[in-house]
Amino acid sequence: MDTPPESAPLKRVIGVKSLGLNVVNLTIAAGIFGLPAIIAGLLGAEGILAYLVCAVLFGLVGLCFAEAGSRVGRAGGLYAYASVPFGPIVGGIAGTLLWTASGSVADAAIVNLLVDTLAAVIPALQAYWVRVAIIIVLFATVALINIRGVTHGVRLSIVLTIVKIAPLALLVIGGLFVMDPAKLAWTGVPPLQSVGKAAVVLFYAFIGVEAALNMSGEVIRPSRTVPRGILLGLVIIVALYMGLQLVAQGTLGSALPTSQAPLVDTANIVFGHWGGRMMVLAVAISASGCLAADMLSTPRVLHAFAQQRQLPRWLARVHPRFGTPAVAIAAYAIACATFALTGTFKQLLILSSSGSLVLYLICCLGVLRLRARKVAIDGAPFTIPFGPVVPIAACAIIVWMLYALSFRELWATLGFISVVGIAYAIHEYWRAGK
Repeated sequence: MDTPPESAPLKRVIGVKSLGLNVVNLTIAAGIFGLPAIIAGLLGAEGILAYLVCAVLFGLVGLCFAEAGSRVGRAGGLYAYASVPFGPIVGGIAGTLLWTASGSVADAAIVNLLVDTLAAVIPALQAYWVRVAIIIVLFATVALINIRGVTHGVRLSIVLTIVKIAPLALLVIGGLFVMDPAKLAWTGVPPLQSVGKAAVVLFYAFIGVEAALNMSGEVIRPSRTVPRGILLGLVIIVALYMGLQLVAQGTLGSALPTSQAPLVDTANIVFGHWGGRMMVLAVAISASGCLAADMLSTPRVLHAFAQQRQLPRWLARVHPRFGTPAVAIAAYAIACATFALTGTFKQLLILSSSGSLVLYLICCLGVLRLRARKVAIDGAPFTIPFGPVVPIAACAIIVWMLYALSFRELWATLGFISVVGIAYAIHEYWRAGK
């Protein structure tokens, strides 16, 4: 492929609607189809409290992302939001967490769950070579669509978002007429520690906002589009998640914690047998849609890394015809497929959640520094009201959730971050000397 210099600009074509729906698509994945039962097992009918904690956290974090996105408009999303205020070493840590913990590892976990679901319905897909073929073909197809142009990728993301939201929204609306209010009655207020543990488990279902911001270099008027796009996406996500939990609890009641497929069982009660089949199909569509959206977004992090000379320069090459970071997209697809073929769903899930929490912490602190340095791009940036209250509150909740991790999980995360930080410190020392 004949490629121009790595400094070739990306096209700015992403608007409010496209960004907001991409936030929804990247966030709503296969995990929400099983989480209502897990949350009910931890908190019972009071499980809605975990959703409220995550809604508050992501509302605060979303405001921080919105301000950072309105101040830093270059490609890379959270990588750029950390690099500008803290420099290349912290930026390198944030960027690595972004394309691994929140990106390729999360995608690999989703694809593993998708293949497992399909294999349960079609036993012939349980063969190892069939599993390998599905994973490779899936990632290759989505990568090629995104290489052909960001417009093609956005259209695919929007279509899959609407298709996968429709059955979930239909389940919430239909369930309101079937559920029993008595099954929603609280038996008491759960301990704060129990709410925290449930919120950590639920956290994975909310990850995705940061990946949508990886396209900051292709967003039209970032200071206006980023805040509105994030707000649009978060409102849809929180309303749908809380509605699903309430309907599942109100229809299944005490049977919810032991359900292996809570939304499928809920759909069977609300719509009959065909509703359960619809939910099985929705799992596959949801996972595929999230994968398509992430393949559109996260390769921009590798592109930004290479532009800053923190990864090989050839990763920054832009396709001469389509104007997309084609090499970064291909490399990212290979990384995702590798993780999917070598890891299990549970292992990948733990790494994704813990790493993403640290990533959010870095970026929330970065907002305070961006504000102090008066960093801005096209005109007056969006500024969170109430001074430093929102970023500090977000950081406090994140630290509380990190504390809820097991000792082994926490130290594994800190060890990974330390290795990445040392590697980038050595790289910067070598580059400065050179």
